[in-house]
Amino acid sequence: MLTTHAAQLIAADRMAEAQRHAAAARLAAIARCCQPSTWARAARRATAAVTALRNALRSDRPAATPCCA
Repeated sequence: MLTTHAAQLIAADRMAEAQRHAAAARLAAIARCCQPSTWARAARRATAAVTALRNALRSDRPAATPCCA
């Protein structure tokens, strides 16, 4: 049986995935119509944003040790 909390988690995951796809589509549109220097700046900004987000998410989670260690 699907609980309300589980349904909210699934919905949030799907929304985040849709936002990632939309962001990728926007970057692809930029790549198609812009000069290479503009694309390079946009790619650097996107990479920096993703790196910052990953670092923030990692700091929220406890460090897990590998099972084979």
